[in-house]
Amino acid sequence: MSDYDQSTEKQTMPWMGGQYTGQLRNSVPHGSGRLRLSSGAGYDGQWQAGKPHGSGTLIYASGGTFTGEFYNGKQHGYGVYTRPDGTITRGLWENGKFVRPQEEPQQEQAREQEQAREQILFEDFDSRPPVTERPPGIEPKMVTPAIDVDNLSHWYGSLQAVKEISFEVYPGEILGFLGPNGAGKSTTIKVLTGQLPLGGGAATILGRAIGKEDPQIQSQIGVSFEEKNLYLEMTALENLDFFASLFGIRNAGSLEALKRVGLADRAKDRVSNYSKGMRQRLMIARAFINQPKVLFLDEPTDGLDPVTAAAIRKTIKEEAERGAAVLLTTHNMFEADELSDRVAFINEGEIVALDTAESLKLKYGKRSVRVRLRDGDGVREEHLPLDGEQSSTRLSELAASPDLMTIHTEEATLEAIFIRLTGRGLVG
Repeated sequence: MSDYDQSTEKQTMPWMGGQYTGQLRNSVPHGSGRLRLSSGAGYDGQWQAGKPHGSGTLIYASGGTFTGEFYNGKQHGYGVYTRPDGTITRGLWENGKFVRPQEEPQQEQAREQEQAREQILFEDFDSRPPVTERPPGIEPKMVTPAIDVDNLSHWYGSLQAVKEISFEVYPGEILGFLGPNGAGKSTTIKVLTGQLPLGGGAATILGRAIGKEDPQIQSQIGVSFEEKNLYLEMTALENLDFFASLFGIRNAGSLEALKRVGLADRAKDRVSNYSKGMRQRLMIARAFINQPKVLFLDEPTDGLDPVTAAAIRKTIKEEAERGAAVLLTTHNMFEADELSDRVAFINEGEIVALDTAESLKLKYGKRSVRVRLRDGDGVREEHLPLDGEQSSTRLSELAASPDLMTIHTEEATLEAIFIRLTGRGLVG
């Protein structure tokens, strides 16, 4: 009997296009569990932060299996690969590849070609950003959260602005805090970065407790707030060079950082001549300048035009791919959906839901289809839920109608789910 069968915390949920049964942590697979895909492929074993991590068995759609160690969703360590024809390869894998062959050269070449085809199964896992840096050796090691928050609280006088919230952010992960103004998003970041005192609970950043001046934490984090605290009489280049010097960084690559946010052509202009959007972009570049392991970004694209906002989101994704843990606050549901590996709904100081955007939509949303048809000189619409036999019959009738114009599937937005859970919108 597998460990997950013995667990009293076994849960079933959709994951990676299949069905996962096992233990969860913060609403993602974590612990012992089993994943089954419609193709017949799957994985049975240990998980961490949503990926195979530890000991387990990978079942390929072709019928082959790999039993051994996994790290960050890939074979890593000792393992046994059994082909569909029953032949076996034993040895060491690193980052998903066989590194210590045990067969004759011609057999090894054929095995590597087959493994390359089998690797397609892991495209879903590889599409997620890595949750930690690759270890120096081939032995797997456990991943610890870069940000670990346990029952954190903060008061403004008699008003409790943050109410015993708990969450984790892993290296390489983007956690989006989604909520309206005044929900407690910015307050949480200010407590974690030491600008406000810890009122209750506990939190660690990179394994070190917050709540006191700690140069080791400060040197490893990057911060961008809504409030702009730039040196207006200095140029953008001078701002970044000066900020880098506070970390003891020489040749910081300030011009390259400005290129990433589209300010290279204005690098030598005084910041006092910058628009609000340009200053926001400079704040983002400044947050990245020390290549931090943890990023706190408070409404990073607020007030930016769509093209610039898209460029900023691209740089945020690049930082996560580099291995940074990112805590992002926003009231923009599209931004949260596009950027975040997981989303936390925060309202009146409390986290009311925390999960992947896809899982939130599946759990709380309703799938529907919108059908538009000609109606004389006008147009009429019908909305049908996608679940239910009656809807299926009606949809077939409409699809066969000569008056049919368009059919569009619709899913619940994060804002609609937020309203359902909290009774209020994301703006205001």
